[in-house]
Amino acid sequence: MSETWEDDLDVPGATGVESRAADWFQRRHFETWSEVDQVHFDAWLAESPAHEIAYWRLEGTWARTKKLVALRPPKTPERRSPILIRIAAAGIAAIAIASGYWIYQSQPRGIAYATSVGGHEAIVLADGSRIELNTDTAMRVSYTSSERTIWLEKGEAYFEVVHDTIRPLVVLVGDRRVTDLGTKFIVRQDSARLEVAVVEGRVSFDEATHQQGTHALLLSQGDDVVATSTGMSVTRKPPHEISNELGWRRGVLIFDDTPLAEAASEINRYNVRKIVIADPHLGQISVTGTLSANDPDQFMRMTRYLLALHGERAEGNIQISR
Repeated sequence: MSETWEDDLDVPGATGVESRAADWFQRRHFETWSEVDQVHFDAWLAESPAHEIAYWRLEGTWARTKKLVALRPPKTPERRSPILIRIAAAGIAAIAIASGYWIYQSQPRGIAYATSVGGHEAIVLADGSRIELNTDTAMRVSYTSSERTIWLEKGEAYFEVVHDTIRPLVVLVGDRRVTDLGTKFIVRQDSARLEVAVVEGRVSFDEATHQQGTHALLLSQGDDVVATSTGMSVTRKPPHEISNELGWRRGVLIFDDTPLAEAASEINRYNVRKIVIADPHLGQISVTGTLSANDPDQFMRMTRYLLALHGERAEGNIQISR
């Protein structure tokens, strides 16, 4: 993945982009312009969103300037000095830098990605690291020459990270931070809990307010940490259990002696049409099986044939009862 336009505005050489934009602006408006120039100009714009922002800021400022000039009394036409043109372009560029910086500060950093309910998306970063987003997930990615930062705002994601000791990949979830130490791991954020499971390798888990590496909990393969507002627990899971949790990558959910209520809740994450367990006591019945994540009707049929329960569609949902 290429760097975002914020990255261009956030480095000491950012004024180079504005200077180049001023060059294009002068050539398009005050010099001879050819089809070849247009091809090169279009290619430059396509290189980065920062180029487009810098250039069209100049155009916008120039348009407003021409409106002000139109209100003034006409003067005798005179030949434009190239030096004056450059000074004017530089002034417009300065305005564009200030405007662009304000927009940059007011926007969330990074490129945003999101999936809908039941959605699944795979993202490959420029270094080869792979991220898979599960259902109803939102995150932002800031990928620059100095940092690899992910903000997981909601949902669940699987990470296969190409390790870089100088530039570790960091996942921020609320006030918690997960730092890659060469690994594959899962991060899941629900309304009241955060869960991190290590599939392979190691990660560091700590509070985002701490200096990175201090007070950190080191997690290795099989470790599963669950953090809530009241505490934190760490357990060790066998490989097959973590593998089952990744069934969603193949479009399935795998239940192994799972309480029916918990299984229904998991199915509901992937579907607009919800499973409703009418009797709380039914929710304690255990269920084992592999089901399609996006087919609640299959869940209804399973409870009917394996558990002899009754299922019916009601008010757009599926109700399970005796």
